[in-house]
Amino acid sequence: MATLSSPGIGSGIDIGGIVSKLMSLEQAPLSKVNVRLVELNTQVSAFGALKSSISTFRDALDKLADLSKFKVYSATSSDTTLLSASATSAAGKGIYNIEVQRIAETHRMAASTTYADTGTTTIGTAGDTLTLTAGSKSFTIDIGGKTLASIRDSINQSAGNTGVTASLLKDDAGYHLSLAANTTGHDGALSATYSGSDVFALQTLNSDRNGSGGFTTADLDAVVKLENSFTVTSSSNTLSDAVEGVSMTLLKAGTLTLKIDRDTASVQNTVQGFAKSYSDVIALMKKMRGDVQKKDPSALNSIESQMRATLSRSANVDGSFGNVFEVGISTQKNGSLAVNAATLTSAMNNDYEGFAKLFADPTSGVAHNLRALADGFLDNGAFLDTRNQSLQRQIKSQRDQKTRLELRLTATQDRLTKQYNRLDSVIASLNGSGSALIAQLNAMTASTQQRN
Repeated sequence: MATLSSPGIGSGIDIGGIVSKLMSLEQAPLSKVNVRLVELNTQVSAFGALKSSISTFRDALDKLADLSKFKVYSATSSDTTLLSASATSAAGKGIYNIEVQRIAETHRMAASTTYADTGTTTIGTAGDTLTLTAGSKSFTIDIGGKTLASIRDSINQSAGNTGVTASLLKDDAGYHLSLAANTTGHDGALSATYSGSDVFALQTLNSDRNGSGGFTTADLDAVVKLENSFTVTSSSNTLSDAVEGVSMTLLKAGTLTLKIDRDTASVQNTVQGFAKSYSDVIALMKKMRGDVQKKDPSALNSIESQMRATLSRSANVDGSFGNVFEVGISTQKNGSLAVNAATLTSAMNNDYEGFAKLFADPTSGVAHNLRALADGFLDNGAFLDTRNQSLQRQIKSQRDQKTRLELRLTATQDRLTKQYNRLDSVIASLNGSGSALIAQLNAMTASTQQRN
């Protein structure tokens, strides 16, 4: 832009102030564009939040719109210090008497041979090897000429280690190599063979637990008796198929009962989540109608109207319930949903199958229909999508207009500055000529006075 180092110095005119005031008038259209851009971006943000809220609502409906999601069960142990459990949809209601006779153990062995130290005395001769087997898998390490600590480290750090942890024990006689299986039961049972002499004389530390007269790998397994009649043996302390659909973790020996029942608390939480997400959508649209969509709330009114109608529609399903208002759900004055936990629980207890179909029947279930409605709101080409595209086009148009206005304002400011600078120069020149003329007239007057 054209400038002077001191605009107005020749004429005394405040050129900068004049140009600034003129430009403030010229900038009025740009200010309107900036205001419009703020409005449009605010609408984009609001409709983005609405789309996210409806998406959350749709996700909440996923848990209610599928009959298989109602097949949830809880497993309750009468003594959680003995056994803990969980149930899947494959479970069935029932109460089971369980006796945990013993839990699975890891196989533990220790060397009878002792050594005076762990880092000085070498064992065996060069080339000697030790092969350790855990279950059905083996690996071999070199032990000849190594110290006890080095052999321990070789076992633990072996790339081929198949499930053995080595450590060192010290008693009054000296140091012993100790081995422990990483897996419980007979599946992790240990054995050792040597290419040279037996330098450790490993002995089992586990006891005879089945009364066979001596330790065998069967003593490592867990034993559980179901209903005082059926014996279950397992290498693991986790039983996944003793009771269909139930996973049990054995903790210690003892007797207990295990109750498998429908997890109505989980279903109730799901219904509460649905009610909250529905209410969040309604509240957000109410806020938008009082703000960004105050001038045109018709589309939001249509969305809310469709949600209400679908929620209220009677479900033609088998069972005791025809609509959600019969199972403890109610509409509040502000349009949100409330859930009466006691009524909801009573409905599930009275007719659980009918309750599930009310929501999840694939033809007329309320949650099924609401999910289809939400999908329609979120689809490409639906209102939310087209509204966003329209707003983005308007934003682009306003930004393009802003760029053009800014270029025009820059040119206008340059033009005005140059014009007033030229005016300043003209006035300065005229002022100079006037001063010279006055000086000449004064000189002529003085000369005349002297001659007289």
